[in-house]
Amino acid sequence: MTDLVVEFSTADGVVRAVDGLTYSVDAGRTLAIVGESGSGKSVSSLAVMGLLQSPPARIAGGSIRFNGTELLTMSRKQHRAYCGEHIGMVFQDALAALNPVYTVGWQLTEALRARHGFSRRQARTRAIELLDMVKVPAARQRVSEYPHQFSGGMRQRVMIAMALAMDPEVLIADEPTTALDVTVQAQIMTLLAEIQAERQMGLILITHDLGVVATVADQVTVMYAGRAVEQAPVLEAYGSPAHPYTKALLQSIPRLDRKGGELEVIPGRPPDLLAVPAGCPFHPRCERAEDVCRTGAPPPVVELPGGRSAACHFAQEVMTDA
Repeated sequence: MTDLVVEFSTADGVVRAVDGLTYSVDAGRTLAIVGESGSGKSVSSLAVMGLLQSPPARIAGGSIRFNGTELLTMSRKQHRAYCGEHIGMVFQDALAALNPVYTVGWQLTEALRARHGFSRRQARTRAIELLDMVKVPAARQRVSEYPHQFSGGMRQRVMIAMALAMDPEVLIADEPTTALDVTVQAQIMTLLAEIQAERQMGLILITHDLGVVATVADQVTVMYAGRAVEQAPVLEAYGSPAHPYTKALLQSIPRLDRKGGELEVIPGRPPDLLAVPAGCPFHPRCERAEDVCRTGAPPPVVELPGGRSAACHFAQEVMTDA
């Protein structure tokens, strides 16, 4: 993805939900995309999959390429078909994403029946294999059950199986552990890691959980107001963040070695995308903001040692202070 711009037309004006986003992921690697709600994380992934509803959404610029193939020049039908074969997606609300009136077996193999002409027997066999792959107990019996008969964690496993049914080379997991308890979250992330290692898939993980990112990701892209404000290998970003927003996110994580006292929070709230402030969008909440941050265009992306980058006038100083 290069310089992607996604806009939404509203009654109050045009909202630029993604503003010049660039990132890439390699086979067998995990890219985590983090940031507060409304930063553009999910919108960018829906753009990749061709799932944005237009209108009101419009891809106003940029490029999305997969193995050298440009997706944005395809027709909507071609785009979805191509992504269905090569890129899978796990949506964040499994109960809403699964159709309540069809069995999980039917939904697991819908794409295979439509595109590869699977017979009823072949489809059932493949559905059982997929449920076994994601470690759903008693797969042979449960393949004929409906989504409401599964727990939240099991529904999420079904969603993962659906995303993997076409053997994609890249998997996008959008908040795959939302609303799950801590134990089940760990099981789901372990399952994703095992499947990725076995298949050497690229994994794009969209999440608010910075602890999960530290455990599973290789690279991290930090988003704010539709832009990537920092991109870096995870260990470097966590050890010495180069953008004040990244630093503030990390400081807000509860820590076992800090008992008592109040949790640190980021003051203020994310900007209204209909009225993004001049200069750096983060400057009203930033403790390091100076006059140069408050006027003109957003700060340019600064290339840093170690393949890192940050959109901050003071990136080098922030890294040193971390």
